[in-house]
Amino acid sequence: MLECEIEKIVQILAKARRIALITHKNADPDAFFSAYAFNKIISYINSKAETTFIFPESISSLTRKLLENLSLTISYIKKYDELRGKYDTIAILDTGSPEQLGEFMSLVEEAEKILLIDHHYTHKYFRERAVLCVDSEAKSTAEIVYLFFEKLGIDIDREVAVGLLAAILYDTRQFSIARPKTLRISANLLEVVGELREILKLFRTSMDISEKIARLKAAMRMNLYRANNFLIAISDVGAYEASAARALLDLGADVAFIVSEDDTVRVSVRAKEGFVKQTGIHFGRDIMAKLGEALGGTGGGHDVAAGAEGRNVSKDYAKGKIIEILSEKLKEKGYKITMLKP
Repeated sequence: MLECEIEKIVQILAKARRIALITHKNADPDAFFSAYAFNKIISYINSKAETTFIFPESISSLTRKLLENLSLTISYIKKYDELRGKYDTIAILDTGSPEQLGEFMSLVEEAEKILLIDHHYTHKYFRERAVLCVDSEAKSTAEIVYLFFEKLGIDIDREVAVGLLAAILYDTRQFSIARPKTLRISANLLEVVGELREILKLFRTSMDISEKIARLKAAMRMNLYRANNFLIAISDVGAYEASAARALLDLGADVAFIVSEDDTVRVSVRAKEGFVKQTGIHFGRDIMAKLGEALGGTGGGHDVAAGAEGRNVSKDYAKGKIIEILSEKLKEKGYKITMLKP
């Protein structure tokens, strides 16, 4: 459901002096290209405003490959100590919870105005402090950014159209989970871009060996659970959590949780549409938001893809909490979890 204070956002941008566009850690294509396109909107509204891209902990390997294929170079900040001064306005894109901003959360707390453009379950912190343009039914943040171009009558150039379409393709798994509105927006973008195959070519990249190792390790370390006819996998890796989770779904799991640990404990979950539809569980709202609190951090996300993060807890503690919270929710739906033996 779209909840967008577009007129208020435009008024704030028109008066802003220094604006930071910030996304979740390791910005994926949807986060990156949504921020890139939103910067064009800012330029249209307020050409005098100074804007800075902030991608905490840099951008994802896939995003980097897409930029190389597009011959697109953009300067951005990835570490807090690279900042130069403060920003009166912060535009947060494609970010479901404060934890996903990492050390840059303090920058948000200092800002006069906070804007959130997103398609995840909206965390309480953002709902209380930010001016929102969110749609939890949208399949990508790029779809919401596109609405600004449409509402404000801004022409979309080919470079922006390519970026937004690439973002939509990424977040919808090449339209496999697209809604009708997604396809209508994509069709409009294709009118600018040309042929879809030109965009699909950008995604034809070989998987790094480190990502292959992470996916195989996830399978080796997996604990498997059964809930009626559904299979739930829980594993841990050091990197490529989302990719590892998708790999476990490809192997046959209906739900896959991946836990990783460095200075924080992170949990990524991916689920098949059939599981979500039959159980009615929204992983961002019903599972990961609660898990984030249990881990001393935050969590959130989509119905089929979500994450949580916490500090001062172990991976084993996180795995135990996953089963505890999921079991409780499934019990409400008439399901019982049992662990399968190796």
